[in-house]
Amino acid sequence: PSGKALSIQSATLIGAEKPCRLSRQYKSYRISVVDSVGSLNPPRLALPTGFPAIICICKEKILNLSTKILVSHLKLNDMKQLSALNIARLRTEECFGYLKQVETETANLPSEETPAAQTAAVTTFKTNVGAFDTALKASAVNPATATATSADDARDASWRGANNYTAAMCAHPTADIAAAAAEAKSLFDKYGDPTKLAQTEESGVLHNLLQDLEAFDSAKRTLLNLDVWIADLKSKEEAFLAAAAERTEADAARQVGIVKETRTAAEAAYRSLVDTVNALAMINGDANYATFIDHVNAMIERQKAISKARTTRAKKEDENPSL
Repeated sequence: PSGKALSIQSATLIGAEKPCRLSRQYKSYRISVVDSVGSLNPPRLALPTGFPAIICICKEKILNLSTKILVSHLKLNDMKQLSALNIARLRTEECFGYLKQVETETANLPSEETPAAQTAAVTTFKTNVGAFDTALKASAVNPATATATSADDARDASWRGANNYTAAMCAHPTADIAAAAAEAKSLFDKYGDPTKLAQTEESGVLHNLLQDLEAFDSAKRTLLNLDVWIADLKSKEEAFLAAAAERTEADAARQVGIVKETRTAAEAAYRSLVDTVNALAMINGDANYATFIDHVNAMIERQKAISKARTTRAKKEDENPSL
């Protein structure tokens, strides 16, 4: 069989001259498995469990096998099919959220006289999404996070103490001390309150503030007894940076470990579910699969729009880093 238009060919009778395998070496075809098409199961042809027939989708090339094939044709012009989505490109939590939505939508698949292939695909999909969920919950508990949070609180308290002390010294009855304190206080006021910022941004502010304080006239620092406050703030900031680095390393390790492993399995199960639903819709008609396909396709389009917007935003930031 051949044809310029896309068509489905169901192999219902294959001669037994020699064992026949349809494999990926036939790059002109996409091989899909479906539920029962004909009453004959080709002898000596290995088929996946639950599938007594094979569907070969041919595109502009002749299916050339050394065996005899009897085929029937179905056109795909108006057939509903699930769209493609590269979920491997999604962020971890984003991927999980999408898969959970798809899991919810499986309730819209046929529930009466369910094909064995559908049951197997849905069960495998749900099992792997559940494992992905468990891995994410376990990995969220990072001991280094608590250490970093504690260190962040400590540097916040140190900054507040130094800032309040300098402000109080501005009211010192000795004019020289009050004047020196006013100069020091202007350095704190220059950067504002960093404790309200995100942790990384706060580190940047404290780095600049500490540089300014250490460059401040040493005689005036001594007059104010400011060095002890500067040393305390510096040590607290260094402790936070060490804890943050440890947290980052732990986060990276968990992503490379069990989370990545379970995500990969869940993605594979999703792709298998998509292939199975598409194949069953082609063979049995898409009426019973229309709701599931329509809902999931809407989710896919929404996800594609989000990914496209993110890419566009990143591109603009690269082109205009000052914006």
